Amino acid sequence: MSMPTEKFEVPVAGGQLAVFRYGDGTGEPVLLIHGVTSSNRAFQLFADELIARGKAPFAVDLRGRGDSNSLPGPFGMAQHAKDMATVIDYLKWNKPEVIGHSMGGFVLAALAGLYPEKLGRKVFADGGIPLPLPPGMTVEQVMPFILGPALQRLSMFFESKEVYRDYWKEHPALKRGWGPVMEEYVDYDLRNGKPSTNPQAVEEDSRDLFGDDLVARSLRSLSEDCLLIRAPRGLQNEEGGLYPLPATEIVLKGYPRIKMVHLDDVNHYEMFLMEEGSKQVAELIYGAKK
Repeated sequence: MSMPTEKFEVPVAGGQLAVFRYGDGTGEPVLLIHGVTSSNRAFQLFADELIARGKAPFAVDLRGRGDSNSLPGPFGMAQHAKDMATVIDYLKWNKPEVIGHSMGGFVLAALAGLYPEKLGRKVFADGGIPLPLPPGMTVEQVMPFILGPALQRLSMFFESKEVYRDYWKEHPALKRGWGPVMEEYVDYDLRNGKPSTNPQAVEEDSRDLFGDDLVARSLRSLSEDCLLIRAPRGLQNEEGGLYPLPATEIVLKGYPRIKMVHLDDVNHYEMFLMEEGSKQVAELIYGAKK
């Protein structure tokens, strides 16, 4: 597992956005965008895979999360995309590769739609493709089913890192691979007894995950093929995952540039927080290490 070697504080609207470099910065930059209640620490293992392939991984803490949790709203995909464009300009990158996991995939979609000239290769990791709401349900009704304990924990208080670790150890999606990587992931998230994610950010961002016109238009306007890497199990380790088949295949008919590929025997968290998951993701994107 890698730990960040340098932190950048990028001036954005309302303050500074935290961006973390993993490795020595040698190679072409890859911008990594995390999910709705996550942080840069989701990519500790995947950073190893990128470094081994001669890449320079940079992982953000999105507005309202991690070390960027003091940044105010507005939130939403357009604002996150603007923040990412600012990061690219600040670090003087020329069309970096961008990989978005979970909600980070939706940020990537918005970024591709609003700032296409700034991006190189784009990869959607179990996120970024809006699925239709179940008939008769609103976003507010659906989100607790999708996010589950990830949403519930934001209102909870934890007396210590050990208590927070114990809470996470019972998560059905994390039990199999619990170890130092996941401990660092959850330790980093806890700030004065509370998870670092701003609940208002989750509320505003969640509205953009279903039928947001910006995301849909951006996906339809892609000018080159992009991978959607699908995990077969979801946020609660349930079969079918966030992108169940065949419903996802039907939706993808509207986005012909999205090419879906499949991971084997991992869930939505494990695809980056377990060594086997990170290895599979990297091999689907780049092929086996030489």
